[in-house]
Amino acid sequence: MVSCHRLAVCLLAAWMPAVAMADTIRLRADDWCPFNCAGERQGYGVELAEEIFAAAGHRINYQVQPWSRSLEDCLRGAADAVIGAAPVDSPELIFPEEPIGVWDSTFVVRAGDPWRYRGVESLSAIKFATIIGYIYMEPVGSYVEANRKNRERVDPVGGKAPLDQNLKMLVAGRVDAAVESRMVLDYKLGELGLADKVEFAGGTGSGPIYIAFSPKNPKAHDYAALLDRGIRALRASGRLRQILDRYGVRDWK
Repeated sequence: MVSCHRLAVCLLAAWMPAVAMADTIRLRADDWCPFNCAGERQGYGVELAEEIFAAAGHRINYQVQPWSRSLEDCLRGAADAVIGAAPVDSPELIFPEEPIGVWDSTFVVRAGDPWRYRGVESLSAIKFATIIGYIYMEPVGSYVEANRKNRERVDPVGGKAPLDQNLKMLVAGRVDAAVESRMVLDYKLGELGLADKVEFAGGTGSGPIYIAFSPKNPKAHDYAALLDRGIRALRASGRLRQILDRYGVRDWK
């Protein structure tokens, strides 16, 4: 009997073109679990990429670094791909058709705080933590940009694990709220043991996120097409669900 994992590999191989030369694909991002992580488990998005590209004879070199640096490296060709990108981040990147999930801008406050996001006008009542280099869904994004030098309104944080810092600042009372994708918040709050110390306070709608490739890499469009074929094959075989189940994540389609 062929296991589901083995069957998935066979299906992937059937979708992949013959490989002339094995490539090492440099994949970069900051810690954004469960999409990509800095711990022992690398995140479901990285696992998907590794499995798909391995079936085509390539390997993934994944490293965690600040998001602003990751984008800059990808745009100038010092990295081959970033994980967790959206077209509004940098339209110059090469995007596949298949996303690896969805994102939004969800606010979180300390437990017992009555503030709730009720449109951009409500933001003037709080100081909230953001992450340097991140693009937030509208109209939050425009508000962040307009107030990026006003530390009484918006407090930007960088580094490899900025969300950890933002949530700790929130619990300590140094900011009134933090904003992040709901799926990422759920995962990180559980990991840090802070779920009972905060409350969700509303947010914006959602949109797709991707593994996107460097416009400086001549193989970027080939990599994007390969990723598309691989995600579709993993979904059809059931292997995608297996990987997502390990992170408690549902398929976004």
